[in-house]
Amino acid sequence: MTRIAKLCLGAAIMLPVPVFAQAEPQAAAADATVDEAGSDIVVTGSRLRQESVQETPVAVAVLSSAQVEALNGSNLIALSGNVPNLTVSTLGTAPANPVISLRGFLTQAADISIEPGVPVYIDGVYQPIISGSMSDLFDVDRIEVLRGPQGTTLGKNASAGAVLVTRSRPTGEFDGRLNVEYGSYNLFQAQGLINFPIAEGVLAGKVYANFRRRDDWVKNLAVPGGDMGGEKRGSVRAALLFTPSADFTYYLTADYIWDRSSQMGGRPVPLPRDRICAVYGECTQDFRLGTTRSGNTIKPRVDDINITGVGDWKLGGVKISSITGYRNFDEFNANDFDKTPFPALELYRADTTLEMFSQEVRITSEEMGGLDLDGRLAWLLAGYYSHSDAYQNNGQNVFGNQLMVAQRSVRDTFALFGRLDFDLTDKLTVSGGIRHSWDKTVHYFAPAIPGTTPPDPINREQGKWENTSIEAGAQYKFDSTKMLYLRYAEGYRGGGFLGTPASVAAARSYRPETSRSYEVGLKSEWLDRAFQFNLTLFRTEFTDLQKQVARTGAGGTLVQVIDNAADAVTQGVEIEAVLRPINGFNVSISASYLDAYYKDYLSQDAAGNSIDLSGLPFQFAPKYVVSVNPTYEWHLSEGLGFEKARIGARLRFTDEYEISSAVPPSPVGHQPSFATVDLSADLINARGISFGVYANNLLDQRFLAYGNEPSNLIAFQIDDIGRTFGAKLSFRF
Repeated sequence: MTRIAKLCLGAAIMLPVPVFAQAEPQAAAADATVDEAGSDIVVTGSRLRQESVQETPVAVAVLSSAQVEALNGSNLIALSGNVPNLTVSTLGTAPANPVISLRGFLTQAADISIEPGVPVYIDGVYQPIISGSMSDLFDVDRIEVLRGPQGTTLGKNASAGAVLVTRSRPTGEFDGRLNVEYGSYNLFQAQGLINFPIAEGVLAGKVYANFRRRDDWVKNLAVPGGDMGGEKRGSVRAALLFTPSADFTYYLTADYIWDRSSQMGGRPVPLPRDRICAVYGECTQDFRLGTTRSGNTIKPRVDDINITGVGDWKLGGVKISSITGYRNFDEFNANDFDKTPFPALELYRADTTLEMFSQEVRITSEEMGGLDLDGRLAWLLAGYYSHSDAYQNNGQNVFGNQLMVAQRSVRDTFALFGRLDFDLTDKLTVSGGIRHSWDKTVHYFAPAIPGTTPPDPINREQGKWENTSIEAGAQYKFDSTKMLYLRYAEGYRGGGFLGTPASVAAARSYRPETSRSYEVGLKSEWLDRAFQFNLTLFRTEFTDLQKQVARTGAGGTLVQVIDNAADAVTQGVEIEAVLRPINGFNVSISASYLDAYYKDYLSQDAAGNSIDLSGLPFQFAPKYVVSVNPTYEWHLSEGLGFEKARIGARLRFTDEYEISSAVPPSPVGHQPSFATVDLSADLINARGISFGVYANNLLDQRFLAYGNEPSNLIAFQIDDIGRTFGAKLSFRF
């Protein structure tokens, strides 16, 4: 921690602090604390009461709808590098699955038996599997990224943090919006929404639709017409907001998301030790960017239905809230792992289905409602229940042999939790919380069999786990713009079973994962809010950390195996600063330092021999990430047709990191440090018309979206798309 403190002090000294003119707070897409209108962004999803981000004693990054749009991205990958210690990519073998790394803690496997370590919440509903959690970012009200364990305010515990996506509700007015975008590789995106009143002041509705397509940009050198990398997906959503009185609201929304995009496509980069070299003579690494030689060109498919109901009822000085969620997810996946015309390792069929129901009930104090000690006490009591039933088969072509495995995972989770914040004085607030969780998992599996027909997963195993975790903290307000906080929090992730063990005898469970987090933070504003500086120091200690590694299963099939790494530590420094030297000009700075390592990690290799993996690096965990985002907005002369103009840039440096899950680490998955530059320009008028252009990765820095060398069978790399340009036109009415 002494080393962290020194690095923190050095980073603070190096930040530029120019002489400021007096400036009114201005909105900017890069500003992390004010919205488009210049008002404080309010945190609600992760707190007991509404409060500004700057008053929240927890490490949370909040992006408003305007800030999300300014990223010029369509899903959660756009957040990568724009939130301290957050890296988001795509799992190369399953394009609908995000790889989310938060403070070095990783969620990446598509295996349904694995509980997400960094969960995604959509409108308050926990997503029980990572598949399909990319999330469409159209019509988003805000995104909150909570760093550190979250157990006493969210329905499902999160041992390292969570991503909360909150979508916009019906306004009750008749208005709408239409966006059209065109970009590189014939990208075309159309988005539209309409708000409308149904019963004035009582019932309001909203409908929206989104469609996005992009041509295949990865050239297939082996199969004519088999190019890859393209996008074709969309969504439709309807929402109702029922407000019969000032004390009761009910929000109901349903959406359907579909995806028919191509496989991502990638290059074969085998090493001499890989089996594909010995069997097929495929020994040469292919460095032709944006190409593939895949023989399997089958397109994946995703269909996802979500229904959410959120009710709030103010009654007798308290607010009773209900969050109900239902999800029906259906995915067909196919992928050519080896990226060659040879049948070395191909996923020719993987069906994943999920049906989930969750219910959360919360009772919270109302400010000045009579049960909050005249506003000094805020409290929460809550209960959570979820039931999910997931099925998955996996058919692989392994060096000419077709093998099929299958599994089913039924999970039930119940939790009771509570939390309170108490103002000891006008400046000092203490907080505490406790949670108890009960988890039950029934797992069915069938080891690999020859053929293409999924076996019946009849082998049954069952496990139950319980956990009690606590949270405690304090915050001290020096004045209305400066606050120091301390936080201790414990996290928990339930245990489980190997999804597809090599045999019945090899079936086993893995233990729950627990964490202890220590955090010190400063949130401050200076010079009449012209300079904002936030600083966080953290250390998280994991016990029985659940680590995902790729292993060779029965018949050579590729399987994800879960190990419990006995002890691991992630620690570091996070800086978020905003400079507003003059009206309309803002510079947002985000910088992070991460030190992540295993203290003790004993595992087994594919042959069952004990191996020490304590020196294994964390995946998707760059040590340094720095992002600088200047924007400038000004008024134009009359008669030009547009009243305002805005230009912006995003300069981002990412230190080297490891991508591969191979043991030991493979050079195929090593990503050297790189820097990117994004530019954008927008014209806006008072009639609701805006026009913008952008260039992402302007200098065309080439880096990997994914790369792996599983079990020394094959090796591949998947390229990022590189430099892209686009233009957007938006109409509001």
